[in-house]
Amino acid sequence: MDAGAGEQVPGYHGVGNQTEDVKHLIMSDEGLVFSVIILALTEAVGLVGLAGNGIVLWLLSSRIHRNNFSIYLLDLASADFLFLCCHLVIVIPETLQHHFSFPHYVYDSLLALRFFFYTVGLSLLAAISMEQCAATLWPTCYSRRRPPHTSAIVCALLWALCLLLHFLSYGTCGELSGGTSGTLCSQIGLARVGLLFLLLTTMCVSSLILLVRVECGSQRRWPLKFYLIILFTVLTFLFCGLPFGIYRLSLNWMDIPAYYYCLSILMACVNSSAKPLIYFCVGSLRQRRFQEPLKAVLLRALGDEEELGEGGEMLDTGPVEI
Repeated sequence: MDAGAGEQVPGYHGVGNQTEDVKHLIMSDEGLVFSVIILALTEAVGLVGLAGNGIVLWLLSSRIHRNNFSIYLLDLASADFLFLCCHLVIVIPETLQHHFSFPHYVYDSLLALRFFFYTVGLSLLAAISMEQCAATLWPTCYSRRRPPHTSAIVCALLWALCLLLHFLSYGTCGELSGGTSGTLCSQIGLARVGLLFLLLTTMCVSSLILLVRVECGSQRRWPLKFYLIILFTVLTFLFCGLPFGIYRLSLNWMDIPAYYYCLSILMACVNSSAKPLIYFCVGSLRQRRFQEPLKAVLLRALGDEEELGEGGEMLDTGPVEI
């Protein structure tokens, strides 16, 4: 059982017709071939994503830059990296049920950790969109009244709040409570659905305001490339990451087709693996030099072009506080 309120896992805990559909899909020859294809694609994409997020972690952790949002990308890369670590392991018994399985406590723990990192990633995306929206709408007030270390404080609070919510869920509805369901368990489940909806709404509204402001405004006071990073990252989540969240939170309320279940696993992996590619592609836009250091490309994507000398070489300006 996931660490969620009343969530149950196909193949391990019954969820009515939905579980039977997944079992029938995987036990059939056609379903087994489909599951193996999904597993192979997920593992391949996930390994690329681990390498990409690892590079981003190494580049951003080696030196703190001027940009206030680099700490958000550092935490986002950490959440995606850890999500992929759990996802690439647990996807094996998820796609090969009745052929491969883990002990229940291992399976449940991996499910809990995976959705925890998923929630943290969504929370960070919402925070990035909302803060960048504030910086665009009120640039003078934002630059003068923004408290120091805001990015680090917000990231720490998001990690702590998500961890608290998942501890409550695991203790109320998971193995620590004997797997029993009750009123409190259902309320926590509804709270998680409400949290997902709130974060999703905040992220979409902030991104829409950014889009309208930048396209219709007479002055662009912030780097266009970082705007593109936010836009493409949000779109990637909506098309690739959101189906997985909907599936995990709707197991007890909706009957979802079995093929959607398998595809959501693959798309969740694509969502966490695509962000480093977005960073480096956006950073390389309109540049004729394709052999630049990756750190220079990432700095350009973040809008820290003042740290780049002529020819795109790094300047030794030393670490700067966020």
